[in-house]
Amino acid sequence: MKTEFSTHIETKKYQTKYRTEFITITKDIDSVIENSGIKRGTILIQTLHTTCGIWVNENEKNLIGPTEELGYTSDIRRVLDNFAGPTLEYGHNDVRDGKNLSGKRDTHLCEPDENGVIHECINGHAHAQALMIHPSVSLIVDEGKLLRGGWQEIMLVELDHDRERTVSFLVSGEKQ
Repeated sequence: MKTEFSTHIETKKYQTKYRTEFITITKDIDSVIENSGIKRGTILIQTLHTTCGIWVNENEKNLIGPTEELGYTSDIRRVLDNFAGPTLEYGHNDVRDGKNLSGKRDTHLCEPDENGVIHECINGHAHAQALMIHPSVSLIVDEGKLLRGGWQEIMLVELDHDRERTVSFLVSGEKQ
């Protein structure tokens, strides 16, 4: 049986609902690996954004929430907010623009302006939190399956606000 090196790439979109939201994407990863036909190699999972990331951990509600549905703050949201809370001041949030010549913003620009245009959000905290949740992970593919521990799930982590997010998957390795 001849073995050849091959690559396969797919991109998927996800709609987030909350700040600090964890969306399990493990089944999508399994599907991408199956579509690739690759038996042994790696899969790279990467967001195409700066205020979300990819995380490998347990999908347990007290750990990850969402806080909005729990009625109390989940562990990871507490850790992220203690590291870089959304109510702290960030230079990134104070961008000089035509409406605000001093550079100090006093409104959340995720709201549409009078023309219905949504400008850049006040999201310095999300950029800072992204230091802890990286934009990509690389994992092992063996016998055509994702190699992972019993409690491990792969998640897209939203750090900013509800929006559409794009994740790319690159599988590379031996195809039989």
